[in-house]
Amino acid sequence: MLPWRVAGASVAAMKELISQLVAKADLDETQAAKVAEVVRGFLASKLPEALRGPVESALTGQNVDSAVDQAKGLIGKLF
Repeated sequence: MLPWRVAGASVAAMKELISQLVAKADLDETQAAKVAEVVRGFLASKLPEALRGPVESALTGQNVDSAVDQAKGLIGKLF
């Protein structure tokens, strides 16, 4: 597995995404890592600003529980 790091932190969610891309899309790890980064960037560019932080935190593995709680609260306010 490729060592995936963002701001010095290991990234479990990105590793999981990369693993699934390797298994399901028949990509090698380098290609899958590039695709995962493109997906992360795409989501960051398309999500409302209020959701970007929680999603980024979930993908980078930083403050995942807090990010999930924040996202639930923000999504609840949308509906």
